[in-house]
Amino acid sequence: MKTTIDLADSLAASLKAKTAREGISMRAAVHEALRLWLKSRPDVPRPISREIGLMAGKGLTAEAASASWDELRALSYGQKM
Repeated sequence: MKTTIDLADSLAASLKAKTAREGISMRAAVHEALRLWLKSRPDVPRPISREIGLMAGKGLTAEAASASWDELRALSYGQKM
């Protein structure tokens, strides 16, 4: 499968330089990095955090009421907005 990813310029430059030194393709390096990342991550979903008051029975908090869907999802998983 082909896909497109956006890399920060500095990351792409570092990747290109390192793969050239090691004599491997950028594709091979990205595949290896993704395999290692996937192997290191648990397959169980993280529980949804109920500590932020999104569902405390009093409606949405002021923070949540003005949040986008992506921000609400991040909040529910304990991530900062």
